[in-house]
Amino acid sequence: MLKHLLTLSLFITLISARENPFVSIESADTIGKATSIKNTRASFVEQSIKLPSTARILKSMELHYQNLDGSIESKVVAIDKDIDWHDELVLKKAFAMPQIKIEEQAANTEKTVAVKEPIKKSLNFRDTLSIDLIEKNIWLKTQDRKIRDFLVTKPYKIVIDFEKDLSFTTKEFPLDIKPFEKIVIGNHDGYYRVVIELDGQYRYDISKVDEGFFIRLK
Repeated sequence: MLKHLLTLSLFITLISARENPFVSIESADTIGKATSIKNTRASFVEQSIKLPSTARILKSMELHYQNLDGSIESKVVAIDKDIDWHDELVLKKAFAMPQIKIEEQAANTEKTVAVKEPIKKSLNFRDTLSIDLIEKNIWLKTQDRKIRDFLVTKPYKIVIDFEKDLSFTTKEFPLDIKPFEKIVIGNHDGYYRVVIELDGQYRYDISKVDEGFFIRLK
């Protein structure tokens, strides 16, 4: 009987520990940051497709893609249009985004950002923080020390805390620039928080750069 009671007690303890409501099921360390494995793939721009001489009707196109979690899925796009097999088909993105180059400085560990895309929108907050939106990237220009950064879900938001004592009411900046929905800046005891709400699921990395921090969505 004692043996059964001990086994039952151990089982209940394990169940309780696994269902602790204060432990996040989705860790920011696993879903929020890009892995340390270097991605050597080039960004997709376009791909030409040549069909055999027997082709007369383009019925559909099936795209296979890999998700953030590594799983593979597919999407079928219905077309059902007559074609001439001599024509070369091209699958391409709506625009080609130039690369943003981040170079290591020899003198120290900071980085310099060479921005090659136009800044789509700039926000300024109390002369302590300015935010530039550059395609799928964010340049946070501030001299304040970053305390932490993490990602939350439902909806996906990047959260960055900066050390500084300020007094202000929460500021919200609605955005019409995809993939950014809005930016909210809130005041806390000893620090202020920048929350960047996204329009879908992303990974990100954040780098210390000249004048502040640079965030790249993946």
